[in-house]
Amino acid sequence: MDLSTLANIATALTVITAVIFGLIEARRLRRDREERAALEAVHAMLTPPYMEFFLLIQTTLPENASPAEVRSNPDTLKAVRSLGMVIEGLGYSVFERIVPLRIVDNLVGGNIRVVWRKLRRYVEFERERSGSQKTFEWFQWLAEQLEQYKGGKTSLLGMKSLIAATTFAFRR
Repeated sequence: MDLSTLANIATALTVITAVIFGLIEARRLRRDREERAALEAVHAMLTPPYMEFFLLIQTTLPENASPAEVRSNPDTLKAVRSLGMVIEGLGYSVFERIVPLRIVDNLVGGNIRVVWRKLRRYVEFERERSGSQKTFEWFQWLAEQLEQYKGGKTSLLGMKSLIAATTFAFRR
């Protein structure tokens, strides 16, 4: 083998190594971006009022609550509207691929599924009353995506992640 051939082989190996390294680095950067976006979403969501609203809905409304049940208590109605707006934003963030569905599922997917099952009839009522199908459309979309999603962790792992993220968010 002459020197020219060795130099060509060395150059080819260098280029291949650089391409592989670049692909690995791009994947790592994408993953970091996803995690930062998810942390920001969780930080924005998991405020004390969000937790309070979720617990109020969880404990006071039955599965498939009627619109009258939701509207019967001003605090419950406020909680439903506030929590719905937060989940609306999260749903749109998932749709735009800012926050990955798997991260939402791991952190708050169970909560969103529960709340949607409780509020579905109320949302349908509000859509009919207002004449607009846009009421909580991203909330519904996210709940439906989560129902179809099979890649999530167990609820115990999701709860551990939620607790860790909440603890981190409140320490800031």
